[in-house]
Amino acid sequence: MLSYLPWSDAVMQRCLALHDAGMMPTLDLELTAKCTAACCIYCDSKPEPDAHPVVGTVGVAHPDELTWPELKHLLQQAVDLGLEWIYTCGLGEPLQDPNFWQMLDFISAHGVRLSMFTNGIFIQDKFTAQRLKSAGVCIILKMDTFDERKFDTILGAIGKARRIYRARDLLLESGYADDTEVTDLAFSIVPTALSIDSIPDVVDYCRRNQIFASIGELEHAGEVMKNDARVLNDLALTDKQIRLLKEVANEYAGQGRYLRPICPSILTGVHIDYVGNAVADRLTGLNCKWFLLSEPDVHVFGNIRSDSLSSLLVDASEYRRACFATNATHISQCARISYVFGGCGGNPRDIMELTRKHQLPGTARAALRSEQ
Repeated sequence: MLSYLPWSDAVMQRCLALHDAGMMPTLDLELTAKCTAACCIYCDSKPEPDAHPVVGTVGVAHPDELTWPELKHLLQQAVDLGLEWIYTCGLGEPLQDPNFWQMLDFISAHGVRLSMFTNGIFIQDKFTAQRLKSAGVCIILKMDTFDERKFDTILGAIGKARRIYRARDLLLESGYADDTEVTDLAFSIVPTALSIDSIPDVVDYCRRNQIFASIGELEHAGEVMKNDARVLNDLALTDKQIRLLKEVANEYAGQGRYLRPICPSILTGVHIDYVGNAVADRLTGLNCKWFLLSEPDVHVFGNIRSDSLSSLLVDASEYRRACFATNATHISQCARISYVFGGCGGNPRDIMELTRKHQLPGTARAALRSEQ
């Protein structure tokens, strides 16, 4: 099966090796909470940024989001710690972040790659698509269905699907997905009752165009939960639909069963949220707060406005190690979870097994003492 470069085995192995050596190869970074171009009916992020909106507005940036000087300082520290990849896949639309292009110029100058989830609605001209390609940005583009009417229903407004299809075409015209072994373009496909009929066509399109088909389950979080069980019931698949789609996914995979790969940033580096907090899943200590496909429950252990990134790196590893030592029952329960297609960040059972092998980096403590 074609690999999405940021989730490829080669990138994972390198990130783990650097992590074990006490370095910080990845940064799980939330950019703006702003996402005004779409209002997805199953969005997992809306409740968090909207909890503290600018007065009188909806879906706008949180007033305490990181400024460019603060973000630049964070990035410089990360580069000094060996940063090679930034993964941004949560909360708002990255291309609405006023810091985005400055950030991209900075990391490109330092040889750092970016993996970015986007709805693509702001990629509407060749210049934007080509600039992203030339900077080495890998993109996960939202693409649930090729049925425009149904996709607009998912996106919450008429005319939005057409803009995403245009973004797809512009990215391909700009040279994305031009490799037969690994790809810098993936489609994010969330199977629902609205999209299920055309997903085989989307997967086939991926196969024919060297695009990674990233199929993942519906999360029980965000808008789904806010709308009670109604939305979940309306979107949920039947057992037969799941079984048939799994056959499509397995055929796409070529060998063995399809499972979405583990993201290296789930257990290496640090997760920094949109206001600078260093956060981890409360019970496992893992960086991704969505990997269990449920409402996030996070532990905040610092903030880049007051703590050095090197100390936060150590704190993240220490907290994860403590979680695995004290929350054994919960960890073992997570280790039994195996999703049909793989959740956000990968399959929990496989993530737990990998995490047990890579706890606190051996030289992290020494690096912190040296700095102090």
